[in-house]
Amino acid sequence: MGKKTVTVTKLALAVLLLFAPAGGMLAGGTARGEERTKSAMPPAEPLPDTYASLYSQRLLAWSKEGVTNAAADAGRVPASRYSSMSPNAASGDVDGKTNVLQLKQAKQWAEYEVEVPADGLYNIELTVLPLKGSSSPVQIGVKMDGDFAFDEAKNIQLSRSWKDSDYPPKVNEHGDQTRPSQEEVTAWSVRRLADAKMSSPEPLRWKLSKGKHTIRLESVMEPFALAEIAVVAPQTAPAYEQAAAAWQTLPNDNGAERQLTLEAEAMSAKSDPSVQVQPSNDNLAGPESNGKQIYNTMGGLRWSRGGQTAEWTFEVPKDGLYYIHFKYLQNFTKDSVSFRQIRIDGELPFHELQSYPFPYSRKWNVEALKDEGGKPYAIYLRKGTHRLELTADPSPTTPVRESLQSIVDGYQEINREVAMVTGIKNRSMVDKNRDWNLAETMPDAASKLDGLADRLQTQVDKLQALYGNSLQGADGLRSVIFDLRKMAEDPDLLSKRPPEMHAQNLEKMTMFIDTLGRQPLTLDRIYVTSSPGQPEKPPGTFAVVEDLVVNFFRTFSPNYQYYGRRDPDGIDVWVNRGRDYVALMQQLADESFTAKSGIKVNVNLMPNPGQLVLSNSAGREPDVALGIAEGTPVDFAMRNSLVPLSDFPDFKDVAERFQPGTLIPFTYDGGIYAVPETVALNVLFYRSDVLASIGLKPPAMWDDMYSMLPTLQQKGYSFFMPKLNYVPLFLQNGASFYTEDGSRSAMDSREGFNAFKQWTEMFTVYGLPTEVSSFYMHFRSGDMPVGIADYNTYMQLLVAAPELAGSWEMAPIPGIRQKDGTIVRWAGGNLTSGMIFKTSERKDDAWAFLKWWTSTDTQARFGNEIELLNGIEFRWNTANVEAFKKLPWPEKDAATILDQWKWYKEMPNVPGGYFTSRELMFAWTRTVLQNQNYREMLERAVFQIDSELKRKQREFGFYDEDGNAVRKLQLPDLKQPWEGGGTP
Repeated sequence: MGKKTVTVTKLALAVLLLFAPAGGMLAGGTARGEERTKSAMPPAEPLPDTYASLYSQRLLAWSKEGVTNAAADAGRVPASRYSSMSPNAASGDVDGKTNVLQLKQAKQWAEYEVEVPADGLYNIELTVLPLKGSSSPVQIGVKMDGDFAFDEAKNIQLSRSWKDSDYPPKVNEHGDQTRPSQEEVTAWSVRRLADAKMSSPEPLRWKLSKGKHTIRLESVMEPFALAEIAVVAPQTAPAYEQAAAAWQTLPNDNGAERQLTLEAEAMSAKSDPSVQVQPSNDNLAGPESNGKQIYNTMGGLRWSRGGQTAEWTFEVPKDGLYYIHFKYLQNFTKDSVSFRQIRIDGELPFHELQSYPFPYSRKWNVEALKDEGGKPYAIYLRKGTHRLELTADPSPTTPVRESLQSIVDGYQEINREVAMVTGIKNRSMVDKNRDWNLAETMPDAASKLDGLADRLQTQVDKLQALYGNSLQGADGLRSVIFDLRKMAEDPDLLSKRPPEMHAQNLEKMTMFIDTLGRQPLTLDRIYVTSSPGQPEKPPGTFAVVEDLVVNFFRTFSPNYQYYGRRDPDGIDVWVNRGRDYVALMQQLADESFTAKSGIKVNVNLMPNPGQLVLSNSAGREPDVALGIAEGTPVDFAMRNSLVPLSDFPDFKDVAERFQPGTLIPFTYDGGIYAVPETVALNVLFYRSDVLASIGLKPPAMWDDMYSMLPTLQQKGYSFFMPKLNYVPLFLQNGASFYTEDGSRSAMDSREGFNAFKQWTEMFTVYGLPTEVSSFYMHFRSGDMPVGIADYNTYMQLLVAAPELAGSWEMAPIPGIRQKDGTIVRWAGGNLTSGMIFKTSERKDDAWAFLKWWTSTDTQARFGNEIELLNGIEFRWNTANVEAFKKLPWPEKDAATILDQWKWYKEMPNVPGGYFTSRELMFAWTRTVLQNQNYREMLERAVFQIDSELKRKQREFGFYDEDGNAVRKLQLPDLKQPWEGGGTP
């Protein structure tokens, strides 16, 4: 660092310290960790009878019955000694073990009979090997004597084992490290079955009486092999005092000062590929970044889901007592605590490490594992190699989360009663001038609301006691308490507030529940020392401020933000995606495309798609742009800025890769100006467990949906239809958005009026909710057990709601039956695309790249590698149909998506077409929320749309100033579902 920089740094330090508040502006939020949050888990409280099947409630009931842990194991049964199995299950030799059972498909099962020697609580232990599948963990269900003992037994996860391919990570030509790919480590392991989201810190226990019992293992998702099943006595870790007393009798040769330093990013194994190394982007973590992207930490938000485990190996030179220190950062949610279960060599050394807290702090801390009084734990380790495991553990918040969920359900039940009394189902039905006198029709409403407020306050108090602070993050809960008390004073407010306002309160609680279940933590280093003293001084205020200042001046460097390669001999490709996507695309392009074609490629990150407009104005466009929203290519094509890809002689062959409907939004004036990259289809999601409980089936047609709604609503449930999702209704009714030449709107036809009426009546007549902030949250809680959503919801359910595995399914969206019996299911979905700019001087090379990128082999490889690199949440929804079939989608889900895919069709894009969605939304608002006549509102919308279409078509030369047609557009269309190949 030069003298000038040092001087500026010192000046900045002086200014910052002068104005810093007492205690230091950047001081840690835990007062240097002198007081540690209690790790004791709040006791589970009895919940309403509807929650009796929860594991926590089962344990409470068994405890009241006096049932205790079994004292001895019940025995082991080889997998080959099944009493019964499904016809399609298989057995054989796998990875060194003979006569093992293989369950490769969902719903395959095997049963085993076990003799239990005495009454008590037992664990179930499996010797298993996850077989080749996707990056998802194996998921199984366990039935005992024909039934699930508790809800959590319906979905139990058996995680896979992963490791980074390289450490240290490879470095690119700019000096930045590249994220290592993920490698699955396959090996047999012994697993005690635990809850999928680690809601309980201990393995699950089953109450078994003396005698014979039948255990059925059912495959829910992902294939696995089973070598042995055992029913064993639960293991109980001693308290630290007991463990320490026993260690005092062992030989202690650890007299010299020793220190082992483990870089946290150098994980030896992990349970999830999404547990990733991370760059700190500062010099406060080691090794220092110095302006480069260095993966010098691990975890963060990517290590927050319950059950995610990271592992490190280390070797101690002598038998003796050691201290384990962590350099960590936990600044994600103010006032919260992240918990980790800490195991050594697969065992819990003592009870206090079962749910060890890492309190909130605004800066890096270096702390030893220690008790509540601050005294470090001394842990006995034998000479040799050891494994240290840290598992994200939300179990201390489980009682609060379960209680909050019961409060949510109680609030929903009150809202359902109000809807049944008043008939109010959405905002448009609220009449503030009418009094329903709910105090008489619902005499217990006030007491129920007060009861919910009291229970909610109790949960806030419990969290404050658990976290040891005022819990400012619970302000949303406090506002709900205020609302509940206010409505308890005047129950008529229940009917005068729109259902959407009640939904906001429910959303605050459900989002808080979700936040409580997340346990983010970042680690920089782990120290194993022979003395309790700090092995490293945490960054102080001066170090933090100096780093801030140095980084500030570094922003003036032209290389501060490195968005990709800048080889003057390469074609420039701008990508509107994250850095990990860009890095992998560059790697694949170098290995596959450039190596074969000789064409160099610069794949660059485009943080904001608005850069394309600016670059177009400046005449500095890239050759190729990727990740572009579906409406953008035609906007550029209208302005003569893009190459019509359909002019390339081999375009028809390339178009065969895609469903023809996905090319419609990129077609303009006889040319196709982009090809699709990804597609997010709309499908029907339904909770199979909820629908089965009320005797309903998923709707195949809209008429089925109308028929099921009364039953749903009487039971307090609802159907989710996104209010902006009007495309399926217009297309299925046979309506067109524009005339064949695109000169005016075609929605003022009989079919168009029918479609608009059907769309608006879903909300005005059938009472579908007009505002739903998160269908995922409502679907997860079960109050919206059926609805229409896209790929993003699918990924949320798959990743963040493992407890629902096997309880939800997908189906094609409802359709309209034609006279020939065919059910028409036309629907669209969001697309991203790739396009070539007309200013490119290497159009043929750019087209060669685009062909390579959208090819089946490249898309399949990219999709598989990005998922392995970052986890299942990065599953690639490619628009290449054959590549989609090669990605690790569950077979049943892939079949549903492909079935809906053949009905894909979107609106064509025309000059002025942006007015269509705008005016349709205005018309919907006036009809649904202002009770206007649907026909008049659509006519008004069509008039406004036609005016804008005419104005824009004059601008782009389709009409002259006198309104005479100069030339006409020919809009693409698709009349039949796709069965393979072709362009629209």
